[in-house]
Amino acid sequence: MPKQDQLSTLVTAFELWRSNRNGRQVPTPTALREKAVALLNHYSSSQIISALRISGSQLKQWRQCVASTPETKSHFIHLPISSSPTQHSVNVELCFASGDQMNLSGAVDSELLISLIDAMKS
Repeated sequence: MPKQDQLSTLVTAFELWRSNRNGRQVPTPTALREKAVALLNHYSSSQIISALRISGSQLKQWRQCVASTPETKSHFIHLPISSSPTQHSVNVELCFASGDQMNLSGAVDSELLISLIDAMKS
């Protein structure tokens, strides 16, 4: 994708997010932050700040967070498969302050929930 397309695509994504968020205090989603930081390989920080309508301190903070995040971090948590007869079907959607979301659905038992909670703590 050409450089200008990357910036304009991200500008559009930020505008869409801003128009759909619930209040001004909602944190910028991680995916948008990471894409903004990735643009630093092609644009100056002042170009990105101006186009995305963000502050310099925001971009600097996002850059530090992305740099400190290991590249091998998995977005998946491997959970045990249980054959317990006391499973219940549930649908759960979690929305984190970071803007990340997690959706769970299906048969859930106590062993699965305990494993999930332990994984989220680490």
